Amino acid sequence: MSFMLDTNKILELFNTALAHKNKGEFEKAAYYYEEVLKITDKLPEVYFNLAFVYIDLDRQEEAIRCLNKFTELEPNDTEGLFFLGSAYFKTKDYKSGFPYFEYRISRTHAIQTQQKLYGNLFDKIPFWCGEDLTDKTIYVYYEAGLGDTLMYFRYLKLLEKRCKKVYFKPQIPLLSLFAENRSKSKIIMRFKETMAAECDYQCPIMSLPYYLELDNNTIFYGNEGFLKPVPKKVQWYKEKYFNNDKLKIGIKWQGNTLIGGERAITANSFAKIFELPNTQIYSVQVMDGSEQIKMLQDKYNLIDLGSTFKDFSDTAGAMENLDIVICNDTSVAHLAGAMGKKCYVILPKIYDWRWHTDISKCDWYNSIKLFRQKTTWEEVIGRIYEDIKNNE
Repeated sequence: MSFMLDTNKILELFNTALAHKNKGEFEKAAYYYEEVLKITDKLPEVYFNLAFVYIDLDRQEEAIRCLNKFTELEPNDTEGLFFLGSAYFKTKDYKSGFPYFEYRISRTHAIQTQQKLYGNLFDKIPFWCGEDLTDKTIYVYYEAGLGDTLMYFRYLKLLEKRCKKVYFKPQIPLLSLFAENRSKSKIIMRFKETMAAECDYQCPIMSLPYYLELDNNTIFYGNEGFLKPVPKKVQWYKEKYFNNDKLKIGIKWQGNTLIGGERAITANSFAKIFELPNTQIYSVQVMDGSEQIKMLQDKYNLIDLGSTFKDFSDTAGAMENLDIVICNDTSVAHLAGAMGKKCYVILPKIYDWRWHTDISKCDWYNSIKLFRQKTTWEEVIGRIYEDIKNNE
């Protein structure tokens, strides 16, 4: 016996749920989405929206259940497949998430960028999907942000053990730093015809752990630190800016606000850190947000290092002289972790998958401590202040 769905009731419940979701009232939103599912389990948009409500409520397993149901109903929706992958990642189930994460937009964009730059040179090279690399050459290239490239650079060393040669193209600001830390990999600015003729495979960098067949433990390879600064740059910064016996703390409050505005902090939020005794504060802020440095310098003894940085090689040279780095979720956090530098990373209430659900420790970098926002940025920095005061 068939029956008619009460479409008006479904629409009313869905719109009520959406209104609560948009106001950040996630418990109420979840209730109304779940009421829709009592009427019908055939509407993919309900599962999609409910999944993100569960993510915001830190109910990750339920989010995964909803995204699995969504992809069952919409198997060709690449956005849903990607979000399922990142949801698995947040629970540290990388083995389950790897295949879905391949649908990420950064991978698509990276491939399109390479095609635009190199055309036929690039298109003739097959993608590496885990094949035997003995006596083979592979071209690896960046995707997504600078922090992602820093984070995934660790896997080049594992890749080098499997093949004859690796060509790697990072973003320009990372070129010098990676060239100074290379082993077998050849760090390149431009992919040339002679390189294309050598290459047997290509691979965007964030696909490496999947095709290297890493598991939920081995994916954290290199968490003790894997990047070194140039000694000459370390010495230059030491002589010019670090000739004191104080506790040296570097701060950064803002990254690219176009893709991570919720992670941006204001410079004034760090005021409590300036109260630490026998401390010298250094700014490693560059580009957007650096205009706030003057405001701090009018109030406090702040040394601006960021204005001296030409690229990440300079940043690494300066940061090696710091005792502590305090920053938001940005590329500086990944650089500090990759260098094994003690670092406090400030996370917003709703934070990225890579920091997982248990933020009592950082799986990617042993030297990083994670602090999640509860109310205001000042509240988080107050907890960091107490941690430094009690442990230094």
